Amino acid sequence: MSTPIVETQHLKMYFPVGRTFSGKPRRLLKAVDDVSFSIEKGKTFGLVGESGCGKTTVGRCLVRLYEPTDGRILFNGQDIARMGERELAPIRRRMQMIFQDPYASLNPRMTVSSIIAEPLRKSGMSRQEQLSRVRELVSLVGLKDDHMQRYPHEFSGGQRQRVGIARALASSPDFIVCDEPISALDVSIQAQVINTLESLQEQLGLSYLFVSHDLSMVRHISNEVGVMYLGCMVERAPVGELYAHMLHPYTKALMSAVPIPDPDLAAKTERIHLSGDVPTPIDPPSGCRFRARCPYATARCAQERPELREAAPGHFVACHLV
Repeated sequence: MSTPIVETQHLKMYFPVGRTFSGKPRRLLKAVDDVSFSIEKGKTFGLVGESGCGKTTVGRCLVRLYEPTDGRILFNGQDIARMGERELAPIRRRMQMIFQDPYASLNPRMTVSSIIAEPLRKSGMSRQEQLSRVRELVSLVGLKDDHMQRYPHEFSGGQRQRVGIARALASSPDFIVCDEPISALDVSIQAQVINTLESLQEQLGLSYLFVSHDLSMVRHISNEVGVMYLGCMVERAPVGELYAHMLHPYTKALMSAVPIPDPDLAAKTERIHLSGDVPTPIDPPSGCRFRARCPYATARCAQERPELREAAPGHFVACHLV
């Protein structure tokens, strides 16, 4: 195995909900609660789960848009979780983020050229060097030179996301968080954006955290996959191993919801329906977070929180029954 470029150790991110008269938080929303994984250089780690499970919060913590409540974030072996802005500034250039909504993440008052050049303003480059770099990036993501002086509203969703990708690449990063980069796009455009990301990874040696709820796309682009439920990592394994030998009941239910294009095969496949609603992360269940919806839950599941342990080589699962 190669050296991890990013590693999280027992990452926690709690948000205060309401405050007392003294200013103390009344309750805590546990968006991310004790999550650990690593991403190897040049590889893609897929993070999947239902909406609200904490996937995006993990990604924002990794690039330090949020300061985590607890835990460590190692970037090339250096802990950045508690770094001040001055120490963090040179490292930020090497970590970037592609946001989910290309309609909201681009400044409508700026041209494409200005948007992509924004990260280069303090790089010491001359204006001519910046323009040359922008032209190079525009070509790299599949846009044309005459797009540079246009505004975001003149582009389709897929083209806007390409502008977002070019902006993320401007500072020559090593690691990019892709926060559901295709969820706001038409199905016909999604494959094009994914192919662009894969091509860039091959050319530039990039490492990705790919956050998505599209399990078929995660299977296509990822080397390793982590499954989250209510702020916790419940299963983690290499992509081929996870899809072939799912161990956690939640992972099995999640995978059974993926549409199958073959009607005959779909008719033979059992769909797992979960009872109840997702509990609130403000007041999560005791023990296993999934126990309230798990058909196999026992008394132990209510009393003891399962640890993420290795059930097979490289395959980790947090379940008492495995």
